[in-house]
Amino acid sequence: MVSIRWLCAALCAFASTPGQACDYCLLGQGISPLQTQNGSGIRLSQRYTLLDSVYEGTDEVSNPGVKEEYWTTDIAGFYSLNDRFLVLVNVPLRKTDGDGELTEGPNGEPEREDATGGASGIGDVSLIARYRLFGRHSGTSSTLIAGVLGIKLPTGSTDQHNDQGEYLDSHLQLGTGSTDALLGLSIDHAIDRMSVSANLLVSVTGEGETGDQSHQFGNSLNYDVTAKYRVSPQINGARANAWFISFGVNGEYRDHEHLDGDRVGDSGGHTVYVTPGLQYVVASQWIVEATYQRAVYHDLNQTQLGEDYRIFGSATYLF
Repeated sequence: MVSIRWLCAALCAFASTPGQACDYCLLGQGISPLQTQNGSGIRLSQRYTLLDSVYEGTDEVSNPGVKEEYWTTDIAGFYSLNDRFLVLVNVPLRKTDGDGELTEGPNGEPEREDATGGASGIGDVSLIARYRLFGRHSGTSSTLIAGVLGIKLPTGSTDQHNDQGEYLDSHLQLGTGSTDALLGLSIDHAIDRMSVSANLLVSVTGEGETGDQSHQFGNSLNYDVTAKYRVSPQINGARANAWFISFGVNGEYRDHEHLDGDRVGDSGGHTVYVTPGLQYVVASQWIVEATYQRAVYHDLNQTQLGEDYRIFGSATYLF
């Protein structure tokens, strides 16, 4: 088996806006979504997210023709100051596209408002520090516990316009306009060819803006549990290349948003995903992986557009 210790140093967040849901991930998801490799290196990742279903609480209802798509390219660099402390910076390049806006009809049913368009450019940059709190290694097993502390900076634009000349909704803007605090915890345990990781990440949001209005996304909790199995080689240290398969369960909970100080009723909620994945380690230096994250449960406040799936791929080079 390739000698790599998995350490927590990344995050992902989910947000929703009036009648809508969205993706404004700060770092790309991988195996596990809240992890990166020990040591120093660079990582390039690409993610596609589709929202094409409407939910009232836990029930899916008819979609009047509203869709959102997101493409996010993350460029991340990380550096280990010592065997316990790692720092990471992530720069997201985003492209958003909205086809229609979800509104409420006269009888309370979902309706489509003609609002189209999107934006492209740099998103909100994140700075993260990871500290290993506990580590135990033996000949057959390994256990690691790490803490994460970080900040998301308001570097992405929040004044982009749609095709009708109006300000885009907050979820389609390139940034949030807010400075957010990040706090996380990761636990990893490996025995021979199998490993299991569990991660928690809390985001405490500040006040931002959308166009000429103040706006604040709700605080969020992201979590995941992922099992990974080394398919090849069967014997530790047999060769430098290794194949892994993984399967995870992810969840994202977000509180209500506020617009000009007022709580937005149709915002926030809970979404659960299942995430199968593949990973290939080349010569202990290159790591290539791909995952498919399918939303299997929604519990959204009032009526919102919910995520269908995300497709993720990345390549990491370790110095």
